[in-house]
Amino acid sequence: MTNGNILKGNQKAEQEAKEKRREIALKNLRAESLPNLATAFFTQREDSGYGKADNDSVEEFLYEPSLRKADYYNLKTGRESSIVYESLLGSREEGRRYSGQVSESGIIKTAAIITQDSLGAIKVEDLMGLLGSELNIKKDYQNRYISDLLASENKEEKELAQKLVGGYMQYLTTKGVSKALGLRATAIRGGLEKIVGEEEKE
Repeated sequence: MTNGNILKGNQKAEQEAKEKRREIALKNLRAESLPNLATAFFTQREDSGYGKADNDSVEEFLYEPSLRKADYYNLKTGRESSIVYESLLGSREEGRRYSGQVSESGIIKTAAIITQDSLGAIKVEDLMGLLGSELNIKKDYQNRYISDLLASENKEEKELAQKLVGGYMQYLTTKGVSKALGLRATAIRGGLEKIVGEEEKE
């Protein structure tokens, strides 16, 4: 086998590995639990601009239900795993067995990190699709992995990738808070209906 064939074989294997990571990342980003927990992480930060009502709604309607089923797909192995489990293993002291301690803030931080890592593994058009956009992507950015743009030596490409990731996280957080507030409003209405409404006769 010539050096050229070896190089082509290596490039093909690398491309296949990237595509596999991309598929796994898209599963994570399309799931419900992971983005909900990441939303909880970003809304509770002091610089988030979100207030008590926002955080209360996110906790009750996104964080608590999602924590019960907090699974995601590991980008390296492709296997389904638990965020709580991964947080515990990640908190081990010097890798010592059973030495890990996990906190709620650790869990939501892990969810945010997994979400950001997953964003790096997808393509620009995938990210725009997650936003619900059907925009035609500029030729320069078509079929480009966000991780490649982030690692680019081209300043413009790197800045674009940072804007895409940052913008997506803002979108995710804003959408999550809106959803939580909507669910809270529905719960309030339901509570009032229970108080004043006639019971349905069978």
